[in-house]
Amino acid sequence: MALEELISTDTALNENMEYVSLDFDKGIPLKDSDKKSIGDYLHSKYNVKIYNLTYEELIEEGLSEQSENTLKGILLKIEKQEKQSDNNIAIEVSKYRANEGSLSAKITLTYEEGKWKVATHTPTRES
Repeated sequence: MALEELISTDTALNENMEYVSLDFDKGIPLKDSDKKSIGDYLHSKYNVKIYNLTYEELIEEGLSEQSENTLKGILLKIEKQEKQSDNNIAIEVSKYRANEGSLSAKITLTYEEGKWKVATHTPTRES
């Protein structure tokens, strides 16, 4: 939910994206099955290749434009997760396409009526 919210922010960064790469911070407690579910969902929603590569790995794989500062897709990172209560969680996420094309936000999700919903979306950085 938080990643989809971030993807829908500044859609110009999504233009002609060839892939989405998910870089999950090693400190974030996500099971492999959860990571796979997120990747599968994003693949079905955006119909692009899904990678689990860091920025450096994307560059090494040749998944950037002539200028290594611009990716051919978007890099999404879950940087921090904080459980606030049983029904609320705050997640810090970022989206990168180029040095002049990136943003990050703190997104709070609330569990209501059997599903997670975005409660707040607070931008923390834009370039």
